[in-house]
Amino acid sequence: MNFDDLIGNDNIKENLKKAAVSNTLSNTLLFSGPDAIGKSLFAVTLATYLMNPEVDIDPDALKKIKNNSHPDLHILEPEGKTSLHSIASIKNLIEEVFMAPFEAQAKVFIIKDAHRMLKASANALLKTLEEPTFDSYIILVSSRSDEILPTIVSRCFRINFSNIQSEEIISFLQKTNSLSYEDASKIAKIADGSIGRAIELANHPDYLKKRNLLINILAKENISSYIELSDALAHLEDTYIQSFSKDSQITFQKEVDLLIEKIFYWFRDLHLLKTKGDEKLLFFSDKIELLRKQNLYNLPSLEKIIVLIDEVVDSLSRNIKLKHALENFFIKIKFI
Repeated sequence: MNFDDLIGNDNIKENLKKAAVSNTLSNTLLFSGPDAIGKSLFAVTLATYLMNPEVDIDPDALKKIKNNSHPDLHILEPEGKTSLHSIASIKNLIEEVFMAPFEAQAKVFIIKDAHRMLKASANALLKTLEEPTFDSYIILVSSRSDEILPTIVSRCFRINFSNIQSEEIISFLQKTNSLSYEDASKIAKIADGSIGRAIELANHPDYLKKRNLLINILAKENISSYIELSDALAHLEDTYIQSFSKDSQITFQKEVDLLIEKIFYWFRDLHLLKTKGDEKLLFFSDKIELLRKQNLYNLPSLEKIIVLIDEVVDSLSRNIKLKHALENFFIKIKFI
């Protein structure tokens, strides 16, 4: 796990390396930026260096880090049906922070999707962030840092990550998946700056299947009634559920978040075409001909789309099925 092996955000790589070498790195960090662009990989790579600053890392220690079994590396992920960080897991972190490292020179705690902390969990963490021990580091990772308590954000040194350049993704896919430049370019275009999505596309063909199913619904392909819409949404939901009986680098919750994001960008693209905006800004640029065939004159406003998407998110947080949440969305925009 070497900084030089990471894709994109070269300025952040250099700054992290310099701060770590000069021992000027903050003990509490917030890695903020778009989803699936490698923030967690940066966090684990930094943790590897902090725990083992020697040039030659012990192979056994490196193996433990890769397998997430090292006693001094703690990676916290949201739990359960609600996909939230529980108060119990945060309290356990707080207790561990004040213990000496077992094997390494430092202990590192990575809180993935930090915006999914319960308010009580976040408040419990505040004092620890204010007074970290010299040999413990806490790295919060989030694609929605605006949803984290401001008091938490203010106690962290924030590092803002950006989307990865297409050429970097193309080069990576050619090396790791032996893809042609043309195939790698198609994936990079759809991935839209996300290395995580690019890897998922390259390794899991059903990602494209799910994307195309959603686009067919949004474009009303073979859909002329609410019965047909309901059937299509049920098929979409089944496809998402079935795909997660397999190994995946992206959790079901994140996949649903990406689906909802795509719905917003579909309508944003339609508004962009309606107002004759720059077509280079289209999210679904590979579907431009299909977008042009849509009715651009009775579009719901983007403000309304945002409100209704928030309702979908709220419904899903209350364990309402994806199919029913989306049916309600399409009914309210008078889709058919």
